[in-house]
Amino acid sequence: MRGLWGLLLLLTPELLAVQPARLTATFIGNMAFAITDGKSTIYTDFPYDPGAFGYMTYDFAKVPKASPALCLITHGHRDHFDPALFARMDAKVIAPPDLEATLPRDRVVPDAPRMTFRDVVIEPIRTPHGTIDHRSYLVTWNGLRLYFTGDTDSTEALLAAKNLDVAFVSPWILGEVHEQGKRIDARRVIVYHHRPGETPPTFQNAVAPRQGEVLVLERPRS
Repeated sequence: MRGLWGLLLLLTPELLAVQPARLTATFIGNMAFAITDGKSTIYTDFPYDPGAFGYMTYDFAKVPKASPALCLITHGHRDHFDPALFARMDAKVIAPPDLEATLPRDRVVPDAPRMTFRDVVIEPIRTPHGTIDHRSYLVTWNGLRLYFTGDTDSTEALLAAKNLDVAFVSPWILGEVHEQGKRIDARRVIVYHHRPGETPPTFQNAVAPRQGEVLVLERPRS
């Protein structure tokens, strides 16, 4: 009995807190995922204008809306963000400053090198995408490190990121990394922003989810 109590005493809140969470990520379309640990929810590049620029359509009314929630937006193109649809949600938003300035201040998490939403830490990384203000993001969530490239056409920031659990990358970025003869430092690679029916590169065992598919994000047990 004494040994059991000794074991329980070793399992302090600090030690338990570093255990990676088990997240689920539901693919909505384009670069939009609903990611949750059952307590907090982050929507990536959602809500977007369905079918914009020939990319994926979806029914906004049928997408479950969690609250509290955060919309994590890489940039303001319509296939990534629709402010009219966002106005119909009960959610905060993190976005590049140019886009943030157009949104209601009480809905915005102010831009900073390190931002938090509940128990999630978000670090924005300025990355190029034409002439628009664009951010990639490193998200740390209960021990898991998630990286979102957004629409950038540069591999520099992605390849500089280390010890990632999951990298969410566009098909063109994945192809460019392969052509450079390099590898993404991630345990898992997920392709997003593929067109319906498109077969993305299979480099690094990357997977391209179907709309509505639910992925489990967790660190493999050693």
